[in-house]
Amino acid sequence: MSVDELKQLQLKIIGKNKKCNLVAVIAIAVALVLTAIWYLISKADFRFAIVLALIEVGISILVLVIVKSLINGSDIKVFNKEFKDVFVLKYLRQRFDDVVYRPGDGIGERFVESVGMLDTGDRFSSNDYISGKYKGINFEQSDVHIEERHETTDKDGNKIESWKTIFKGRLMIFDFNKSFKANIQVSSRDFSASRLPWKKRFSKIKMEDVEFNKNFSVYSENDHDAFYILTPHFMQKIKEITKKMSCGVMFGFVDSRLHIAVDNREDSFEYDVFDPIDEQEIIGDTLRNIKIITAFVDELDLNNNLFRKGV
Repeated sequence: MSVDELKQLQLKIIGKNKKCNLVAVIAIAVALVLTAIWYLISKADFRFAIVLALIEVGISILVLVIVKSLINGSDIKVFNKEFKDVFVLKYLRQRFDDVVYRPGDGIGERFVESVGMLDTGDRFSSNDYISGKYKGINFEQSDVHIEERHETTDKDGNKIESWKTIFKGRLMIFDFNKSFKANIQVSSRDFSASRLPWKKRFSKIKMEDVEFNKNFSVYSENDHDAFYILTPHFMQKIKEITKKMSCGVMFGFVDSRLHIAVDNREDSFEYDVFDPIDEQEIIGDTLRNIKIITAFVDELDLNNNLFRKGV
């Protein structure tokens, strides 16, 4: 599908949406007028009339949502798929080799659990799976959203359920190509995930860099591998790239691969179907999302021969 065809599909969706809204407004207005007339004629209790009016509005909104889903659901699904092909896959292929892009899939919860770096919380979702090769370095990435369930009780004894986000952002995995045996975790102080399993399992390690110790926490199965991986030069690189991300970042060195969690509270490569298509803005946003991947390879020098096995 071309950009012009995508715009035409969007106009079709917006047009149907406006018609649904207009019908809903008319229906609600008619219902409220009839309720008011009924109230004046029957002299019913005012509070009952208000409750009835609120119920009518609530039912109308619910019906509106259902009708919109039935009328526009399939078109919106097509729009989202074609948007990803037109604006995302195109630029992924320009930037990376061997690209695999599955917008509806993500890095799985079982895999995240097996790595043990992040607690998967009470509700886990992921999408926008991408794999490929950049400057000879294989990578995988997806958006991940992890939530905790909270339950409180109000003054009447009713239980209220709520959900708190403990992580929302990117999970990326790069071939590190420097062999090590122990697992190592480095998390910035502002990394907001409330439950980090390795804190309980591994020892906290102090590095020789005072500034690094102030801004990062390091946990490892043994000191030797931590000092082997976290050289002064590499720690400086970690400080620089974390500062550029402007959010909490965690680095996990597991099975000779580098796992990176970027808690930027964003859902990447997404677009609201009801926003006018501004090609330059969308391309700029797509390239910005892609740069989050390339930045870690570039800034951490992951393709440097110093990190090659056997060197």
